[in-house]
Amino acid sequence: MSSQPDYSFNQPASSSSNSESASLQLPFALLSAAIAIILIAQTVNVFKARSSLHEGEAQLGDAYRNREGAVKQSGEVQQKLESLAMDLLILAQTDNDAKAIAKKYNIQQTGAAAAPAPAEPAK
Repeated sequence: MSSQPDYSFNQPASSSSNSESASLQLPFALLSAAIAIILIAQTVNVFKARSSLHEGEAQLGDAYRNREGAVKQSGEVQQKLESLAMDLLILAQTDNDAKAIAKKYNIQQTGAAAAPAPAEPAK
């Protein structure tokens, strides 16, 4: 046995230390690469969803503009139908046939005050 210690603080670390650091770097590098791939895939999906949202918004605007005419026409038809029903109710006050039609289709006035009855001819 020698009186010299087996180790020295002045000597560089052994090669097994380099092997350990290399073996730790590989898993971290693989983990970092996997995270980067996941983030890239999510970013691509976000851009696809955004572009499809813009396309859907454009289609919705087109559909709205295409149906404006139909909505306007249906409003006009509804106004004419309400006018016709009011005329029928006014006529039903004096005419039995109009009264039968109003009763058959259950036409009633609700909400607003009744329209004035037609004036009777002067005698």
